[in-house]
Amino acid sequence: MDVWRADRWLPRGVEWHQLPTNSSDLIYPLYFAVPLVVFRIFFESFVGVPLGFALGYYGNVSLLSAILDHLSGGFARQTRVKRILECFWRFSYYTFAFLYGCVVLWNKPWLWDVKQCWIGYPFHQVDDSVWWYYMIETSFYYSLLIASFFDVRRSDFWQLIIHHLVTIGLLSSSFTINFVRVGTLVLISHDVADILLEFGKLTRYDRNLKAVTNVCFVVFLTGWIITRLGYYPLVLVRSALFDAAGLIQPDYNLLDFTQIVVKTVTEGEAGDLRSDSELSGDEAKTKLVKQNGKKVQVKRRLSLKEFQM
Repeated sequence: MDVWRADRWLPRGVEWHQLPTNSSDLIYPLYFAVPLVVFRIFFESFVGVPLGFALGYYGNVSLLSAILDHLSGGFARQTRVKRILECFWRFSYYTFAFLYGCVVLWNKPWLWDVKQCWIGYPFHQVDDSVWWYYMIETSFYYSLLIASFFDVRRSDFWQLIIHHLVTIGLLSSSFTINFVRVGTLVLISHDVADILLEFGKLTRYDRNLKAVTNVCFVVFLTGWIITRLGYYPLVLVRSALFDAAGLIQPDYNLLDFTQIVVKTVTEGEAGDLRSDSELSGDEAKTKLVKQNGKKVQVKRRLSLKEFQM
């Protein structure tokens, strides 16, 4: 398809087959999603239920009957206990994902220097640990999408569906074009706030922990501001806007809005911000412009460099 032309997505002269990542790997999260949902049900049953039982959420019901009830359909009921178990699962997953991400990325240069996300792109090798990190995170959002149809139905159901779909789309597209390095930084920075949010929700279900809940939400708000309003826009997005283009393809002027406006006014079309060197010899030296309603060929002046060649 024309939309997947390499020159629309990749630096000049790079073809899809040259990328270290293989888009066919994106089938694996689909394979992993259902087993992850099954694992979640067992995790809630044999870890979440006993913990909730110890905290007194099940009243006079025996532990064994509570576990069997969850396994035999309780995981799909619209109950308060089910809400707590959902929250406990997400808290557990985000904690695992963040810790695993720290282990995977600790010795990676791009964790400490964001510019390493762009230097050498798109030929960054993806080692096994990073590959698994990306696949597991993508699988998790597929599993959330599947589980949303039997989880407790909330008022923001469709917003969550859209969120999961967009997240899956972003993870898949970033893997396809090998923006894996910056993708891992987005993942690990977002997981931090999600851990704090889910833990705060868990404390809120216990009415005796109001003070703890208030502290948790203050900590969550602080973490959210640091990661979502600080690190993400001021470090990652800023680097993507001001560093990436120059480091990936030095003559690509991503933010040259003046060139866009001038070319749109004079030629009636928005300009390609890539260097003219991308054009063929004839195209580079001859352009068609409209003048007095007629098309006139205008020879572009040869630069000194072109003259010497």
